[in-house]
Amino acid sequence: MNHRSLLGPGARSACAALVFLGAAAFLAGLKLAPQRALAALLLGNSYFLMLAITALVFIAVSNLSVAAWPVLFRRVPEAMTAYLPAGAAVMLVVLLGSHTLYHWAHAAAAVHDPVLHAKAGYLNLPFWTVRLVLILASWWVFARAIVKNSRLQDEDGDVERTHKNKRLSAAFMVVFGLTFTLASIDWVMSLEPHWYSTMFPWYMFGGAFLHALAAVALLTVLLNRQGLFPELNSHHRHDLGKFVFGFGVFWAYLWFCQFLLIWYANIPEETAYYAVRSSRGWLAVQALSLLANFLAPSALLLAIASKKDDRILSWACVSVCLGRGLDLYVMIMPSVSAGARPYWADLPIFLGLAGVFLILFDRAFAAAAPVPAKDPYLVESLHHHG
Repeated sequence: MNHRSLLGPGARSACAALVFLGAAAFLAGLKLAPQRALAALLLGNSYFLMLAITALVFIAVSNLSVAAWPVLFRRVPEAMTAYLPAGAAVMLVVLLGSHTLYHWAHAAAAVHDPVLHAKAGYLNLPFWTVRLVLILASWWVFARAIVKNSRLQDEDGDVERTHKNKRLSAAFMVVFGLTFTLASIDWVMSLEPHWYSTMFPWYMFGGAFLHALAAVALLTVLLNRQGLFPELNSHHRHDLGKFVFGFGVFWAYLWFCQFLLIWYANIPEETAYYAVRSSRGWLAVQALSLLANFLAPSALLLAIASKKDDRILSWACVSVCLGRGLDLYVMIMPSVSAGARPYWADLPIFLGLAGVFLILFDRAFAAAAPVPAKDPYLVESLHHHG
């Protein structure tokens, strides 16, 4: 059943133009600066791919905790998962360019490098490719099963589908814990194979889940302004604001712990990572990331009334969405660039992937009723009081 598209003809054309612009910039970048173009593609895809999978984490956690309050706007995070197959396709492009982007992907790199030689059993291209395929396939299988089961309930009203999604969510969370850890290490941390941090996967999850919460809140508020979810009340917004505020603090805690432990231990293999990111303009990017991900949203959402105000909540979420891009930028780009100066193709490539995300989100959201009318917890969600 098709429902009203959220994007008008002009907006769809603009998104399509962004996709074309991003593809053209990437192809041009491959000829002029292939390593930087691939890094920009990895950055943009990590931004949206991890957003899509942690939106599914939000759904799974809600299912497992029997949380009724998000049922009203559950179609928002469900539609966000539509980017997963596109993100998988982009990661295959990264795989094709792995010799350009990842130093360890060259077999000869480990011959005279004792660190890479010790890690060669894990950091080798065949095993990396197998992990990549398994990670992406498992994410898509669980997303498809959970979302499909949710939407079939609109047709038959079978309460058993709610229980089935709880079981699927439990299995997914176990798989997600392993696969997201591997994805964080393989796709981002291995850009600098001499560096390691046992907290890095936690840090990546904290940032990705904070981003997903902010995106869900922002999209829900924006759709509400268009007339959808008329039953959305201040208590829904307050709970969304609490999640964004709480995980903003959690992300800052992980950032500080990783930095403090490395600074205090002062092990050369670890401190080199932050030494680079504290010079040549990168320190300013890190400061902006801390401001956007933690300081600004925390200040905006500190008061209870602020969390209930859709304008303040929206600005806090916009700040987090910008901050996530800066966070990934300072994690990825120092590996391929000596200074913090942006490359001309960075923004067009990112905007092209943003266009893909918006088109897929719009199509997925329009493919089902905006509210899961036959969900057994919908009535409780409509009358939610936090």
